[in-house]
Amino acid sequence: MKKLSFYDKLNAASLLLFSPEWRKVKRARKKAESFETPDVTIQTETRKIAGRNIRLAEAGPVDAPLVVLLSPFPESILSYTGCWEALTEKCRVIGIDLPGFGASEGDRKDMNPSAQGAHLAAIFDELDLQNIHLVAPDVGMAAGLDYVLNHNHRLASLAVGHGIGAPGPFKIAFMTNMLAKFGFMRFTTGLLGAGPLIAFTSKIGAIRNKANAKQMDDYKRSYSGRAREVVHWFKDFRSRAKELSTRVNEIELPTLIFWGELDVLFDSSNAEHLHAALPQSKLQILPEAGHTSWADQPEMFADMIVEWVQTES
Repeated sequence: MKKLSFYDKLNAASLLLFSPEWRKVKRARKKAESFETPDVTIQTETRKIAGRNIRLAEAGPVDAPLVVLLSPFPESILSYTGCWEALTEKCRVIGIDLPGFGASEGDRKDMNPSAQGAHLAAIFDELDLQNIHLVAPDVGMAAGLDYVLNHNHRLASLAVGHGIGAPGPFKIAFMTNMLAKFGFMRFTTGLLGAGPLIAFTSKIGAIRNKANAKQMDDYKRSYSGRAREVVHWFKDFRSRAKELSTRVNEIELPTLIFWGELDVLFDSSNAEHLHAALPQSKLQILPEAGHTSWADQPEMFADMIVEWVQTES
């Protein structure tokens, strides 16, 4: 089973030293009641969908409302382990590793919102999914927004958070901004490999939660040898964020905006700007939660999604 190595942790510690947001997160982590994600098995499979090997997981009653969960980065659909059982008790849930992320096939050509939006259209069409309640945090947020804006979507509702697409001042962490701004930073990060990036995010992105051994093994295996490709997500980051933000007011779909109050990678003020721009939106700020709010507050997150889905079904 793959673990974070001393090399991964050392490089992550170096990145944290240069991250001004780390002090805030460190204080919050000391005050919070921490826990490790329970060892819940999510049965996954890989299917050839729209010409790509896509990893997904499916569980829950077949006649229940359909919830589709999109993978975050640098994690995978296993990031939802803590809330999986609660969600699948009330909903039919399909988790999807986006192309190029998690264990799904992809390369640098997939590292932009328009490519991901097109992939979602192809995946949903091939699987013939209808009346989808799409839950799309992190990289999934950009994919979900692009899908709704540029395709004949199949959604009943949208739930987004912790990503790009909010209008107004776009507030992101120092290191995220460096990756977006400088090709040298992307090159160096790709050269170091995915391990330090996973270790860094697991520290600065979580307040209460610690990923279990099975999750960490999956994240490391999923991104092994792929860091150089995946960091291209941050190329032209701000211009792509602006392209989405100038059009989000066109989205009339019921939209839940969720954000961890202590997310320092994508500040929670972004959620407020997005909420103000969307015609039919509801804003939920999760307390004692960072960038991976669904992992920091799994019970609260599951209850929030189930209540939202039942309201919008």
